[in-house]
Amino acid sequence: MPGTPFALIADLHANLEATEAVLADIDAQGIKEIVCLGDIVGYGPDPDKVVDLVRSRVQTVIAGNHDWAVINKAMGFNSAARDVIEYTRDMMEPKFYQLFGRTRERWTFLEGLPDLIEENDLQFVHGSLRERLMEYTFGDRHRLFNPAQLDDLFPKVKWICFYGHTHFPVVIRDDKVCWYPFDPGESFAPERGRRYLCNVGSVGQPRDGDPRSCYAIFDGTKISYRRVAYDVETTRKKILAIDAMEQFLADRLRTGK
Repeated sequence: MPGTPFALIADLHANLEATEAVLADIDAQGIKEIVCLGDIVGYGPDPDKVVDLVRSRVQTVIAGNHDWAVINKAMGFNSAARDVIEYTRDMMEPKFYQLFGRTRERWTFLEGLPDLIEENDLQFVHGSLRERLMEYTFGDRHRLFNPAQLDDLFPKVKWICFYGHTHFPVVIRDDKVCWYPFDPGESFAPERGRRYLCNVGSVGQPRDGDPRSCYAIFDGTKISYRRVAYDVETTRKKILAIDAMEQFLADRLRTGK
């Protein structure tokens, strides 16, 4: 498990340019430990290269629903996401003659990812503590904000549960008060004795209206967020060159939606 401070990244979605930019920014902050909250693959054009980066740079990694679907079966996905999962599986699944080598190592890595890690009073998951891969948990500025869901989730939280999946950065307190990290210069100090859900945002496919990659840093007492610009157009061109990927998957990177 990471020592503090550590960076939290999620929803890389096979976006090599975004992942490289975020890792460089983490290095620039002097952060040595990284936690990845899943969805290394899916939606993007470079699953093999992004998996290699995560394997070489990230100390703690959780499975996301796209990671699980590539290894198992794409259930509950729209057609565009499902097509990319099939493309990713075709690229990454070892063939009968690939008993050893990097392809086999990548596949074994994805197969072995846990869906939850708990360390003292911190928890790390992709979706939620009651449905670890697939459940979305939104803040109060979204139409899918669900107070009843939060009533069920918060008793399962020890102090802070870090998660991803929605691609929207937010900290939700146990009284359902939400904090949105729009100013990268701000930080949030979680209180002892309360419980928090912390979505760390998305590296490879932000959806909060800001196309820059988003990740979080936790230093043991406060949570801060950083936004990192990357070469969106290079990633777009790669997506548009792949028949299995629909154009909107490229275009949404420009708007962060």
